[in-house]
This record gives sequence, structure tokens and C-alpha cells, in this order.
Amino acid sequence: MKLRLAILNILAPCVVLLILGYLPEQSLLIPSYVATAIVLLTLGRAFLLYQQQVVFSVLPLLVLTLPPSLGLSLDVYAPFALPCFFVYLWVVNLQWSQRPWLHPLHLINLTLLILFFAFARRDIVVPDTWLEYAYFPMFWPSLFFAASPLLFIRAWSRIGRWASYWPLIALVAMSVKWADSSFLFLWASFSALFSLSLDSYVLSYLDELTGIAGRRALGFKLKTQGKHYFLAMVDVDHFKKFNDTYGHQVGDDVLKVIAKQISKTAKAKAYRYGGEEFCLVFPNLPQDEVKQALESTRKRIEEYALYPKSLDRKKKNRGKATRAKAIHITASFGVAQHHSGQSDEEVIERADKALYKAKQAGRNCVIVAK
Repeated sequence: MKLRLAILNILAPCVVLLILGYLPEQSLLIPSYVATAIVLLTLGRAFLLYQQQVVFSVLPLLVLTLPPSLGLSLDVYAPFALPCFFVYLWVVNLQWSQRPWLHPLHLINLTLLILFFAFARRDIVVPDTWLEYAYFPMFWPSLFFAASPLLFIRAWSRIGRWASYWPLIALVAMSVKWADSSFLFLWASFSALFSLSLDSYVLSYLDELTGIAGRRALGFKLKTQGKHYFLAMVDVDHFKKFNDTYGHQVGDDVLKVIAKQISKTAKAKAYRYGGEEFCLVFPNLPQDEVKQALESTRKRIEEYALYPKSLDRKKKNRGKATRAKAIHITASFGVAQHHSGQSDEEVIERADKALYKAKQAGRNCVIVAK
């Protein structure tokens, strides 16, 4: 799920930007106050999600989209303004971790931003001898500014971090005259808001550890599933033993393995219910088919060999071809079917009671509630 959202987060803005270059400008006339409102909404969401790089990246767009009547309009094409804007967005996009707002790195960001505003407002008097260097071609430098932050893409961790990248791409498109600057800034604001919205969805509905849907998503699914669905509660057998024996890191690895294996269950949607408990939701299928799918998943978990990384490797053993002893995991399943007149909570309760019977029956088995 998270991978699909990440692909959508990149693909959708890029396609819209491509289309933007072929649309007539008259078809995109939008009042300036609408663009300002979108930027303000984007800034507010970035601040609430604590996406600091996005705040710094989108902040200049707020001033650039203000109505000219306010007297704060900036000329991006003023001498040295565009290169300074590129350097500012480039420095912001080279950052990824969260820091205190008064951190020296953020003070550098503010300094570069103020410098850009000073050039764009022509508050800095540029000597005539420098003007011949003020409008050098920006094509190759802009490609460098856009490509180099992608070298650190693995450190971006959250989808919302991409919202800081879109203003930089809009500036690259503006430097090659791909579309009018006001439309490109509007595109950057919409794209940033889209990335932050996906980030909010991930935080709300996806489990951070395992990457599958969480309990809130399960509640929404059950309300829209319809009648006579099957719900299976899955619990890792002796999970406390893994934490006590191998440590919580191995316990987290066990949960990831369970999530990955149950996600392969045919015709079912997997959710993390909480702790070491998971849920599988089937549509209205024959009971034998549901039980057969769960048995296949149970066997797949039982046959999976997890090799934990050693937490106390000694120096004399480093570099040697040693392999830790495999950990074998089992899980118990309790299944209940939704009947007419039953609430979702009642189905979960019946599945939980069936799971308790599976534990009493020796674990590592599937029990269907009558």
C-alpha cells in the first residue's frame, strides 16, 4: 500500500506538470487570492505534520502569490534573484531530519531566504559591472540543483517530504519557460498539498512498523464491506518469548514477517489490529474457501525461517561466514462470519473468542466460530 501511494505521489504531479506545458494560458486564469489561500493551507498542514523542509520550501510561494496591490510583489527575474532562489531551495532540499526551529541550519535557511527577497525586491544595489554576470544560462545549473537532492532520497522516509521538492521542480520549469511562473507556483502549491495529504493518510491509516493498514482503516473497511463477510483474528504464538529472549528488535522483525505473510492470503485484506494481533477480512465467500486460504497462510508462517541479526558480534568473529540459528514462528487464527443484524464489534468479539479457543487447542491452528 505504501509503495503504491509513493508511486502515485511522484507520478501524479509529474503528469500534471507535463500537461501544464501544453495548455493555453487563458485556460488557467485563477484569482491570485485563491493561490494565496492554497499556499496558506499547505503551510498550515506542513507545520502541523512537522515537515520543516516543506515549510521553508513553500514559504516563498506565499509572498510570490500575494496580490500586487499589497506592494510586496517580487521580481524573480531581477539580477541574481533567480540563482539565489535556486540556491535557497537547493539547500532546503538537501535536508531531511527534524531539528529545533532555532537550529543553526534553519538560521542559514532564513538568511538565504532574506537574501532572495532582497534581490527580488531590488533592495540590493547591483553594480553595473556585475550585471553582465547576472543573467547567465540556468539550464545546466538548474538540472544539478534538481538532481542532487535525489541522492539522499532514502533518508526522506515520509511521503510528505516530497512536498519540499515540488517548488524546486517548479523553479526548474520556470527557468526553461515551460509555463507561466504564476501557474507553476500554483502547481507547486497543489502538488505539495497533495503530498502532504497522502502523508496524512499514511499516518492515519497505515501501520508505521509493518506497512499494512491499521486499526482505523479496519473500522472503515468493516463499515463499507457489506453483509456476510468473514473476519479472522490472527495472534502470534508466544510473542512475549521473542521479546524476552532476543530483544524488541527481533520482536519487531517477527511482526513484519507476520504482516508480510498474511498479506499474501488469497482474497483477503490484512490489517494490524494492535500489538501482536492482526486481522484478515474476506468478502462473502464459502466457509471452506476461507478456511483453506487461512490454512495456507498458517503453513506459510510455520515454514518461514527468520534469521535474526546478532546483536553482540565479537570482533574475532567478524568477517567469518557464521549464521544464527533460525527462529520459527507460528500463529493462531480465530474466524467469525458476519450475520444479518450483527454489528462489526460483535463479529470482532466472536472472532476473538474463536482465537481464544485456538490458543486453548494448542495454538498454530484455525478455529471457525459456530
